[in-house]
Formats: sequence, C-alpha cells, structure tokens
Amino acid sequence: MIEVNIELITRILTGVGIAALLIIVGYVLGKGVKILLVKSLDKLGLEEWLRRFSFGRAIKRTGFMVSEFFGIMASWIIYIVFIILGVHYASSYIGLRDIADTSLLLINLYIAGFVKALLIIIMGFILIDAFISYIYKSSELRTEMQLLTPVAEYLRILLYIVIVIFAIEQGGISVEALTNIVTPIIWGLTIAMLLIIAFNIIQLTRGR
Repeated sequence: MIEVNIELITRILTGVGIAALLIIVGYVLGKGVKILLVKSLDKLGLEEWLRRFSFGRAIKRTGFMVSEFFGIMASWIIYIVFIILGVHYASSYIGLRDIADTSLLLINLYIAGFVKALLIIIMGFILIDAFISYIYKSSELRTEMQLLTPVAEYLRILLYIVIVIFAIEQGGISVEALTNIVTPIIWGLTIAMLLIIAFNIIQLTRGR
C-alpha cells in the first residue's frame, strides 16, 4: 500500500514537472516569436501598408501598432498551446486519460480552428477592403459618389459577414444558429441601403 502511494506521488510530481517545463518553454518561445515577428513586420513596412485598409486602421484605434498586434496574438496562441500541452502530457503520465484526451481535442480542434479562422478573416478583410477601394476609385464624380457610397459600404459589411461565417465554419464550428441570427440583419441592412439610395436620388433630382 505504501509503495503504491509513493509511486502515485512520484507520477504526480513528474507530471507536474513535465507540465511546468512545457509552460516555461512555451513562455520563452512565445516571447521570442513576438520579438522576432514585431521586428520583421516593422522592417517589411506592414504598418504603413495596412493603414490603407479598414482592418489596419481598426487595429491602430485599439492603441497597438499592427506589428505589435500580430506579435501579441502569436505569442498568446503559443502560450495557450503549451499550457494545454503541459496539461495533456502531465495527465497522460499520471493516468488521467479523460483529461489527456480532452486537452488534445482542444489543441486539434479549437486552437487549430481558431488560428485557421483568424487567418481567413485577416486575409478576407484585407481583400474586401482592397475591392471596395477599387470601387471608390472607379468614380470621381460627386453625384456618382453619393449613390456609390451606400452600395459600396453595404457590400463591405455584407462581405465581412460572409467571411466571418466562412472562417468560423472552416474553424470547425457549426454556423447554423449564427446564420439564422445574421439573416434578418442582412435584410435590415439591405432595406437601409435601398432607402439611403432612394433619398440620395431624390436629393440629386431636387438639386437639378
């Protein structure tokens, strides 16, 4: 009986040691990746480039530089992954299979899904902003801009919603409930856009 208890205590201490070691490694790695990413993105001039897009300006309004924002995101993803890995290996060594399997599921499904969804959203928003900017540049007349602005902004919001839903779905999460919530919002935006266009047409007609 005493030998069994000693063996169990040894396993617990070893498991905790493994978890602590992985957490320390993850912390050091996350800090290193953050510093490397911030310096690399600053040298590439990402800050100035992303300011052209709404996504970059939104990051700027949070008080972070773009490179700092991506560095913090990357470091925290690494921290979380290594904390969960620590829990996984510690629980596996101790013999807590349910906890080990759950922690591995968190990494394979939710963490990987979050990273995939985040990359899709970032790239999608940048492409949408570039597309909307091209629409604005296609017209220089003030009368055209009055009619074009509500349509362009409607398209921007609509495409943002599509990208977010697509990203969440690709991340492995069911979007059926979200789609049901978003549908009336899209209809509301459509009606608002049509009313704004009708108002602008009336204003332009009166101006003549």
